[in-house]
Amino acid sequence: MIYAMQYELRPAPHSADAAEIGGAIATSFVRADDTETALALALAYYRDSDWEVVAQEQPPQAVDRAACEDDPEWLDAYDEAAREGECHLLDLWPVAVDEDDHTRH
Repeated sequence: MIYAMQYELRPAPHSADAAEIGGAIATSFVRADDTETALALALAYYRDSDWEVVAQEQPPQAVDRAACEDDPEWLDAYDEAAREGECHLLDLWPVAVDEDDHTRH
């Protein structure tokens, strides 16, 4: 079974990307036997890739290939997860700087 889920992430403070990347929305497709395993695999990937979870946007849910056919990127990610076990799409944004007090957000 393939599970899809979506999380808002930020780079871990020790990450090489922390100075440049403000955060990301991760859409993850994971092949697993159940929801709990899919979630554990996705969270392990984020942690091992130096990301911290900020918020859950979409909890893990089982998806079939037909549900992804309208979006070529999601369809490719579904197929990669079916072959390789998982695929993570990250939509990144840069660090925002507050011009008034020059702090990063």
